[in-house]
Amino acid sequence: MPSVLILHGFTSHPILTMGPLPEVLRAAGYTLAQPALPGHGTKPEDLIGVRWQDWERVAREAYLSLPEPRGIVSLSMGGLLGAKLAAEYPCAALVALVPALGFVNPAAYLAPYIHWLMPWAGGTASVRDPDQRKQSPNYPRFPTVALAEMVKLQRQIPALLPKIKAPALVAQAAHDSTIPARAVRHYYDLLGSAQKEYRVYDSEHDLLLDTQAEQVATEVRDWLAKTLPGPSSQG
Repeated sequence: MPSVLILHGFTSHPILTMGPLPEVLRAAGYTLAQPALPGHGTKPEDLIGVRWQDWERVAREAYLSLPEPRGIVSLSMGGLLGAKLAAEYPCAALVALVPALGFVNPAAYLAPYIHWLMPWAGGTASVRDPDQRKQSPNYPRFPTVALAEMVKLQRQIPALLPKIKAPALVAQAAHDSTIPARAVRHYYDLLGSAQKEYRVYDSEHDLLLDTQAEQVATEVRDWLAKTLPGPSSQG
């Protein structure tokens, strides 16, 4: 039975930030792994002392626990971890929603050098819908030292993307205040996949929490049905 690893983003809630997507994929017959990356889903202080290697280890263990054929559906920082896995292990399909290959705020790149001066930073809006924004499950702030780890992870990805041969779907959020469109497009352009597709949604960064969440989830399912068919798509 085809399986899918779901990877959330930096400061994201491991389950709630993925919105309707997990249930949509389960209903299509996919076996899922949806790990909580270390430091997430609890309190922001738990990110202190976590290294990018810890995130990679948990993602890798979850991925290798799944039966083949297996794919990856990732959000933001999850798209960086997903790229590392898809470059290293067999991967039948890669979905990268707003992969975090850059930052809108240029100060984010300074995190490895200034975290001892500025230990905490605030999160971005990430959702356009005001009601949904009030209910955001993401951390409202985060330790800058954890962002420094994400920057270290980010720097490794451009060299890995050309090695990925899996069919890929990359999605951009048109109103993203966290990851710039050029970074998402650069991720797409560097992919070595012969079969790849780029889509843009009228959304903020958290595609699966904003007004087009249902559309994003169903279109990811439909794309996977063509590249990594589940039981329901096989008739």
